[in-house]
Amino acid sequence: MKKLVALLLAVIMCFALVACGGPDRQPAIDAFNEASTAFDALAAEVNANPDEYSQEVFDTLNEMADVMIQHKELLEGDEEISQEKLDEMMAWYGDVNEWVASVEAELAAQ
Repeated sequence: MKKLVALLLAVIMCFALVACGGPDRQPAIDAFNEASTAFDALAAEVNANPDEYSQEVFDTLNEMADVMIQHKELLEGDEEISQEKLDEMMAWYGDVNEWVASVEAELAAQ
């Protein structure tokens, strides 16, 4: 009987630990890292050749940099993040990647 109770308590504790963990941040962290790498490469290119880019590109880079900093703090912090917020962040990282690709394509076409 004691073994059964001990096993039951162990199973309950495992479920409790899983439930307290919250949503998995790792997919969002991976998406952030990918978007951040592409973003940083473009920012370095823009800073190296500022005459080749419009003011709109500079403004968008600055706005995106602010959001990236906020997201980095959220992902590295202890604050709980909902799965909905993580999904929203990952979708935004996809937008960042698309924007970076479009700016690079525009430059290559010139």
